[in-house]
Amino acid sequence: MGRERKETRKFIEIVERMMIRWGYTHTDGKVYALLLLNENPLTINELVELTGLSRSSISTSLSRLARDYLVTVRKKGKTKLFYPIPAFLEKFLKQPKEILEKELKPLKNVTYILMEREQSPEQKIRFEEILFDLNALECVLSEIIKMEEEGLECFKK
Repeated sequence: MGRERKETRKFIEIVERMMIRWGYTHTDGKVYALLLLNENPLTINELVELTGLSRSSISTSLSRLARDYLVTVRKKGKTKLFYPIPAFLEKFLKQPKEILEKELKPLKNVTYILMEREQSPEQKIRFEEILFDLNALECVLSEIIKMEEEGLECFKK
């Protein structure tokens, strides 16, 4: 029983960390993990009881998760039941595109401008090293994106 609880806590902790990395809150991660762990859908009241968090925090998280298609809601009388939708792969595959467009390309542009303005030969070399690393990362991200766009054929075999 103790080992099962330890593994359950670890599952929740890992899901929380992943969700935070993907732009969600601790609460979103905890709620999503708990929904994934339960064989039956949960109500807001059950989630409040399991987490010890406020009803409004749980409600806000459920709204965000539902908006992003990670949770579906069904009504049973006046009660809302929340079902998880496992979507780790989908969420992971969005990351390379976002990193490439929002972070990598702007960083490359700024680094290139800084390198061009730099007078120190040593610092120019440092900027070239940074650009080399960023170009390698861009290549890797582009390959991941290409694989995703080709429909992940490797998983269909």
